[in-house]
Amino acid sequence: MDTENSSKIAGPQNKTKDLRNLFEDMPSVSTKGEGPNGKRIEGFLYKYGKGEQVRILCVCHGSFLTPAEFVKHAGGGDVANPLKHIVVSSSLN
Repeated sequence: MDTENSSKIAGPQNKTKDLRNLFEDMPSVSTKGEGPNGKRIEGFLYKYGKGEQVRILCVCHGSFLTPAEFVKHAGGGDVANPLKHIVVSSSLN
């Protein structure tokens, strides 16, 4: 087998594996909007740690949202502490 071609084939597989590993290390989050039109939204914490601003990667749109935007996206309103309305789960393992 040609080494050059085999490395091209392995490249996308390695990228997929790297991406999967990245998501395995990211806690998943969810929230549910209020009322009958509220929907359950899922995402991943993008940044977490001391001194870093929290962003959530929304699964349905692939957008990065603040916790307040994430709660509103689910149909929730303006809340004083949006993190209290978001459930954090362990990684996908």
